[in-house]
Amino acid sequence: MTLATTFLFFVIHFACIRAGNSSETFVKLECKEEFHGVHGQQSLLQCNVKAVENVTILTVTWKNMKADTLLLEYHKDTSILTPGFKFAEPSWNKNNMNVSLLLTNTKMADKGLYECMVRTDSGDDKATTSLRVTAKYKTPTMSSIPETNIKENTDVTIFCNSTGGHQKGLIWWFDQIGTNWTRSAELLAKETDDGLYSLSSKFTVLKATSSYTNYTCKVLTVNGAEEGMASFVIQFAPQDLGSKGANFDSVSTTNWLAPVVVIGSLITGLLAALLIFKRRSVQSGHQTDTRHDRDVEAEGLNSEDQHTSL
Repeated sequence: MTLATTFLFFVIHFACIRAGNSSETFVKLECKEEFHGVHGQQSLLQCNVKAVENVTILTVTWKNMKADTLLLEYHKDTSILTPGFKFAEPSWNKNNMNVSLLLTNTKMADKGLYECMVRTDSGDDKATTSLRVTAKYKTPTMSSIPETNIKENTDVTIFCNSTGGHQKGLIWWFDQIGTNWTRSAELLAKETDDGLYSLSSKFTVLKATSSYTNYTCKVLTVNGAEEGMASFVIQFAPQDLGSKGANFDSVSTTNWLAPVVVIGSLITGLLAALLIFKRRSVQSGHQTDTRHDRDVEAEGLNSEDQHTSL
């Protein structure tokens, strides 16, 4: 190998190295390390191409690493999109350096690692980012067995149900004065087909009475954050109006009869006293008349005796 040939080889090799280095320097894809999405809402995975000079994008791909599926591909003015995924910029074109991915309806299955690759006329680059998906429990619904016309001192089972959480949650129970009855309740947490969780809890009120009718259930995350609340009123049977009327009549009768009895007793007592007094007066007068008659008779006899002796 001549000296000229050797020199040409090194020049070509050095040029290739510079070309490789220039592509890394001229184009860089920047993505945030992690993004947060909410189930049922839109999520944005933001990535931007940074270049030291104007570049034209030739190819863009977005890939879900967990599922190993291609979600979006742009190549030579043609885009292939998976339903539910698209460029965040509605009118995106090859001169737009914002290559962010928009998820139009985020699901729990969408969480995980994503890879974006960009190829330009000045070089290419790729980056990874992750999506964390959360979901909030819906407002709970409540019911009871029996449902209505419940009699006093009957055991009543109250149910509290909620769905839509992204992880197992808790349900706490309270009565109308704030006493926590959670320890006396049963809780069932179940994962559904869409990757969310449903919660079902039941609490039995032993010998329920109409003095305690209001109960509340609260849905909480495992960290204790409240996500929903509902209240329930036990539907006791209405009291018998006939019994109420009878009781009212009885009370009313008692209210007016008692004074009448007292007054009657007083009158009877007075009449009895007057009668006794009258009887005594009559007896006293009769005794006086008898004594008077006897005195008269005695005087008559004495007069006769005196005439006889003469």
